[in-house]
Amino acid sequence: MTRFDKLMQQRSKDVSAAPEPEAMQAPGPVEEAIATPVAPPKRKKRGKRGDPNFTQVTAYIRKETHRQVKLALLQEGSDREFSELVENLLAEYLRTQ
Repeated sequence: MTRFDKLMQQRSKDVSAAPEPEAMQAPGPVEEAIATPVAPPKRKKRGKRGDPNFTQVTAYIRKETHRQVKLALLQEGSDREFSELVENLLAEYLRTQ
């Protein structure tokens, strides 16, 4: 017999004699009704990612330019996004061609 056998025997007696905690008991009819999974409501696609009129592109610009543009947009005080600015600049480029 090891020095831990007595401790393990005592522990198993304590666990078997202890009443089952409320969280471990089988749910009653009220809890079952609450626990029934409900499908989440379907969301409408929002934003540009889900809009078929937009496409995601990647462009490499200098970090400092990106930082300065973000600061300028914040200081502007409007809710204009970086992508809106890029869209406007590209549209202006196309108009001048």
